[in-house]
Amino acid sequence: MSLVFHHILQLSREVNYYLNEALKDEEIFMSHWAVIFQLHEHGLMTQTELKERLNVEAPPLSRTISRLLDLGFIEKYASSDKRTNNIKLSSSGEFHYERWKALIKEAEEVLLQELGEQRKKELDEHVKTLSNVLRKIKGGE
Repeated sequence: MSLVFHHILQLSREVNYYLNEALKDEEIFMSHWAVIFQLHEHGLMTQTELKERLNVEAPPLSRTISRLLDLGFIEKYASSDKRTNNIKLSSSGEFHYERWKALIKEAEEVLLQELGEQRKKELDEHVKTLSNVLRKIKGGE
């Protein structure tokens, strides 16, 4: 029996913890960053769109959104059909975005430099391949 996916899950938790350490002096964690990044990259989105993009359950996403609203990093607006809300990055979120991105990028670079160039390329290829396989299976292709 292979435990490769167990190891991937454990690795994911360790990487998340490591990157949260990079943000320790900030008001956000990686779960917040995931939402902030999507809103920065794609603009106005509904909570359902965020849920699908991030592949997370609704309750933790709702808590993350509530926290980001409390911190003033995002804004929420009623959509035209009144059944959903539109969410966007606030001016404060936009203001802090580049600093948060730089902190995360620096932490990633420190971690990845230990791998060396060839292993970084291989890791990137394997992650992309596995992601594509999962999308194919999920999409029923």
